[in-house]
Amino acid sequence: MTRLLLADIGGTYARFAFTSGQTIGTTWSTEVGAHREAGDAIAAFLRTNGPHAEIDGALLATAGPVQGGRCQLTNAAWIIDEEEIARAFAIPWVRVVNDLEAVAAGLADLPAEHTRRIGPGVAIPGAPMAIIAPGTGLGMACLFPGPSGRCVLPSEGGHASLAGVDERSDAIVKFLRLRYGRVSAERVLSGPGLSNVHQAIISLQGGTSPIRTPGEITASAFNGSSSACRDAVDSFCTFLGAVAGDMALTFGARGGVFIGGGIVPRFIEHLAGSSFRRQFEAKGRLESYVSRIPTCAILHPHPAFIGLMSLAEGIRRSMALA
Repeated sequence: MTRLLLADIGGTYARFAFTSGQTIGTTWSTEVGAHREAGDAIAAFLRTNGPHAEIDGALLATAGPVQGGRCQLTNAAWIIDEEEIARAFAIPWVRVVNDLEAVAAGLADLPAEHTRRIGPGVAIPGAPMAIIAPGTGLGMACLFPGPSGRCVLPSEGGHASLAGVDERSDAIVKFLRLRYGRVSAERVLSGPGLSNVHQAIISLQGGTSPIRTPGEITASAFNGSSSACRDAVDSFCTFLGAVAGDMALTFGARGGVFIGGGIVPRFIEHLAGSSFRRQFEAKGRLESYVSRIPTCAILHPHPAFIGLMSLAEGIRRSMALA
């Protein structure tokens, strides 16, 4: 039975698992910062999961652009290289893909119970499906189902320029422009981005505050201890809806737009009642087009592994035909 090594490597955490046939085994997680390089983390995983058992192949999802089988993580120091990993661990084949490419590949296989619908809309079967994922950074990708199989378009759209949609968001973008020179969507729609938004709101209110972590901001937003933190979360939801709606237009994602990443599950019910969906649909002459597109938050703990299984099957087929 084929045994594959799967990995979902983000800017903060790296998760590893083995497959046995079509079954994904127990997931092992570690902090990226706890290891000097990716090989050290893989070695640590193997020590806890049978290093002497044969590995038939490896498929690694990484949070950064992939070129020539190599990825420098966007928000961490690791460099993941297919040839180096294959050689170091005697693995017959290793493939490195963008992490959102992996998540997108599995969108059509996500069980409904692992998603949370937000707003109206009905997915058109066979239409493109987009994914936007605020986490340590901001990932984007799109799945194009077709009669000859699935095609995934990875994207670095998280680094595209961000626009405001009202006076408050305009003021936040202006504040960040003075700080960074250029403001990308990731400057707002990410963990560090939520901290940026909070800093902007404090400044716009004429106050000062030490930089707060995303966890501190969300906790204070919902325990009633900070109106500025609540405003920061509300603004985050506004920006997320606007950018997700732009993705729907860009990809023609009538199969649905999905929200992934580690931030949104912390306040999924608040997102559902926020301005998110209103901003998603606020596309001028194309409002009626976008309003028919469903939006769903992903609640599955490891959605990248679902997509990696789909990609692995494609790799096996192509190798069999070679």
